[in-house]
Amino acid sequence: MPADEGLSPALGGQARVFFALWPDAALRLRLDEAAGRLHEVYGGRRIRPEKLHLTLLFVGAVPRGRLDELQAAAAAVRAPAFRAGFDQVECWRRNRIVFLGASQPPPQLYDLVADLERQVDLAGIGFDRRPYKAHITLLRNADCRRGAPADPQRTAARKNPAPPIVWAARDFVLVESGIDDAGARYRVLARWPLL
Repeated sequence: MPADEGLSPALGGQARVFFALWPDAALRLRLDEAAGRLHEVYGGRRIRPEKLHLTLLFVGAVPRGRLDELQAAAAAVRAPAFRAGFDQVECWRRNRIVFLGASQPPPQLYDLVADLERQVDLAGIGFDRRPYKAHITLLRNADCRRGAPADPQRTAARKNPAPPIVWAARDFVLVESGIDDAGARYRVLARWPLL
């Protein structure tokens, strides 16, 4: 079903897209607050609140003429709504990303990802086939060495930035990423309910 959120579309014959869980306003605020606390520990650049999300499947560049096929594939997904608690802070040193992870991700999340992969594969559309790791990116260009065991005060803040953030997943979206005069931006193209 078409999304109700619209930004000006990017130009060109290809769209760079991904499927995601998209937070509501209250959850977005909680994620942004966690990003602020973690920024004090790791530095770097906070993800703008309107860009916070949980990627399910990164598709990449798709000809615009195939977006209808991609949306039809997503419409065939039959997955239940679920709740996921994000309670772990991690930092990938190589790409300097700080993110929230889930110590006990619900199996329904992985079932949703697997069903999306299956449906997109059946449509004959390529996608990133790396093993799935549920994570919500909060900071980029972070200093992952900060908060190391040698710094007990920062380590305590890193280990317990806030109570776990519970995401009640009720739908998923197809998002286009692009660049315009204001920089990188996302546009929700379509949204599907979870059962």
